[in-house]
Amino acid sequence: MEIVEYERSLQWVGHLVCPNCQHQNIGWRSSGMSEAFPHFFCSACSNVFHRQSDHDLVYYEATPALLAQIAATLPACPCGGHFTPTAGPKCGNCHAEIPLVRDPVQHLHNPNMVVLDGACVCNDEGARYQVRIVD
Repeated sequence: MEIVEYERSLQWVGHLVCPNCQHQNIGWRSSGMSEAFPHFFCSACSNVFHRQSDHDLVYYEATPALLAQIAATLPACPCGGHFTPTAGPKCGNCHAEIPLVRDPVQHLHNPNMVVLDGACVCNDEGARYQVRIVD
């Protein structure tokens, strides 16, 4: 699997504070110009799934019906969990969910995909890469 490294000093690298233990989880956030939507987090880990066919489906409109259509086809995560419209990334310290997805329908158009250090980005073609934040 490919590993993509981002320097800690880059503007798209920041921290997500865990609401449970206050741990500062470092991660990379895609630019709003990347059109990395929709994307879905795993129910068990911080991996993220994105596929172009979903993007094409919701490009002009995000509705509960489109969300249900996509949700019915989301795959299992390599960790054994499942990608789902309601999950968020998990804290690296206490494993609590960090609630990034407040409204799953609105989240369909969120272009800022957050990938925590060590998490993988997966797609429907089987390709995936792991994000590493380096000094």
